[in-house]
Amino acid sequence: MKKPLAPVMLLAAAVVFFAAATPSVNAQTSPVGDIKKITPSLLNSPQIPGDYTRKPGQNRTPQWLEVDVEFDMPQPSKTGPKFADELTVNYYILLNNKDTTEDRKPTLLSGSVSHADVPYGKGLHVGAFVSPQTMLRFFDGKAPGNINQAVVDIGVTVSDASGVLARQALKSQVRGDKGWWDNSEDFSEVTGRVLSKDATPFAHLSWDYYLPPKSKAGF
Repeated sequence: MKKPLAPVMLLAAAVVFFAAATPSVNAQTSPVGDIKKITPSLLNSPQIPGDYTRKPGQNRTPQWLEVDVEFDMPQPSKTGPKFADELTVNYYILLNNKDTTEDRKPTLLSGSVSHADVPYGKGLHVGAFVSPQTMLRFFDGKAPGNINQAVVDIGVTVSDASGVLARQALKSQVRGDKGWWDNSEDFSEVTGRVLSKDATPFAHLSWDYYLPPKSKAGF
């Protein structure tokens, strides 16, 4: 009498399932980012040598909004590349201006900055800026006096070709794969107003502090 084949078939199926579920040791591991801190600031335009000096009593110069992001990007493999080919950082800046808009909704300024040849490591910094003219435009000509008057919240994502590596907000908690910035009914989104450092008067200051943006011309 032959033995039943069911136990043998079950064992074979289990082996196949285990092999499929076990990752290959040669598989490429994607990096995992960790956004440690988001720091917004209002900054005066830098005084360039040869520029005129304002006299006492003149109106205060409208300020730039700066978003400084500190993040860690551990090396995926000790024997692998020490640099990421390219990272894209998306910024979502929710202005505290709903009292000045027609629909009584705050304005969301969104934009992205790409960085090439990013070294893996800790304490990396990237940043974005909003011009004084943009701030005046969306605050009905009255520049906010401090950062709490300027922004409600700021969201940041860091991505590579595989997808989002890190997601964080200044004030709100981010759970799962969504952020508050995905609720488009809560605000009016405006693109094209978030600038990389090289598009501002701060371009040549503290050069090594921020990761340089990828050249748009490809040079």
